[in-house]
Amino acid sequence: MKPQDLGDGLVIRNASREDIPALLEHFKIVHGEGVTDQLRAMLERYPRFSWEDSFIIENSNSGEVVSCVILLENAWVLDEIQVPSVEMEAVGTLNSHRNRGHIRLLNDKFEERASQRHPMIQTIAGIPHFYRNFGYEYAAHLGGGYTVNPSLIPRLPDGEDEPITFKPVKSENFKEFLRYREAHLPRRTWIRKIRPEDAAYLIYETTSPKQEAFYFYLVKEKQKTVGVFYLARWENRLDVVELYLDNHKYVDAVLRFALARAQEWNDIPVRVAQPNQKRIREYLSARTQVWEIAPYAWYIKIPSVPRFMETISPLFADRLRDTEFQHFTGELTITTYKEGFLLTFENGAFKGVTEKEERNPRDYDLRVPLGSLTRLLMGYETLDELMTHEPDVQCAATLKPFVRVLFPKLEAVVDPYY
Repeated sequence: MKPQDLGDGLVIRNASREDIPALLEHFKIVHGEGVTDQLRAMLERYPRFSWEDSFIIENSNSGEVVSCVILLENAWVLDEIQVPSVEMEAVGTLNSHRNRGHIRLLNDKFEERASQRHPMIQTIAGIPHFYRNFGYEYAAHLGGGYTVNPSLIPRLPDGEDEPITFKPVKSENFKEFLRYREAHLPRRTWIRKIRPEDAAYLIYETTSPKQEAFYFYLVKEKQKTVGVFYLARWENRLDVVELYLDNHKYVDAVLRFALARAQEWNDIPVRVAQPNQKRIREYLSARTQVWEIAPYAWYIKIPSVPRFMETISPLFADRLRDTEFQHFTGELTITTYKEGFLLTFENGAFKGVTEKEERNPRDYDLRVPLGSLTRLLMGYETLDELMTHEPDVQCAATLKPFVRVLFPKLEAVVDPYY
């Protein structure tokens, strides 16, 4: 990207390795001192990052980074289908330069770079409402967790050892962590992809206990791996994340371990991010006596609806199977009131999606604004849920049952940390 002069000594350009000290100072001011180790690891070790993915506005007189946006390439997974993604990260502007349109300028550069990567989805875990200005929609659950009250967790009886042990994960045994996780991933929900090479970014040494960090563990019972999780120390608390276990009876030992680690860090509070295993989740809810976990949501943008549908289309036959539409032959037409799409099916098999030129909304089976369509395709809301609060979402009565089956609700809670 060629640097551009914005006037008043400000320049918009790609960052470079030489900018790392200025970037870390910017991150410390905007996001807090505790993020600098993690963001240094991101800049130096993230396996799919290049400096062409970084966009800054710099005060050329002082060398100060006044605004920043970084693109990270990854993938989300739905029933083993990889959906390439780009995520907007490390977004921020110094207080003294806010409300001048800097993020909008940087977002334009981000979009140009994203279009070169051809992602199926664009994501950001951003502040409330703001990124709707750039075409994003809330479309997957994010965060929340079960707060752990130490008084509710049973103590280990005197003289009795824990039934399980916890083995720290390093780069050399990170693949074992991933093998167990992947063998226990749930179906019919979104998961963020973790790759073996991500260990270089996720496992790093911190410069002080005040820095945010990840600590990965294998759960062992007599040398056998019976679970995995990691501890995320951030925002002055400790979260137990990506918890997968062979048996819900191991949960108490995990909680005792997390509480002990939290005591080492000034007795910070402990939460457990919502597990994907239903039995573990229900046990946690009962043990912690927490019923509402207050999740937030991911912002999602789908750059190309046809490409997204083609990507997830292997799921359609499975969704239609064992329903009245398992041998469906016909079409479903969809309009966003700006674009039209034609989905074709033959004997229950998806044959393709094409763009449709017809501009009259009444000629379509499903009429749904793009933001609502994003939530429907991601499984964040069902057709019926959308229709209860969005009058512009309309569907031909005879095809409502078909749309319900084709686009079901996905109870996704997608980890925000990596």
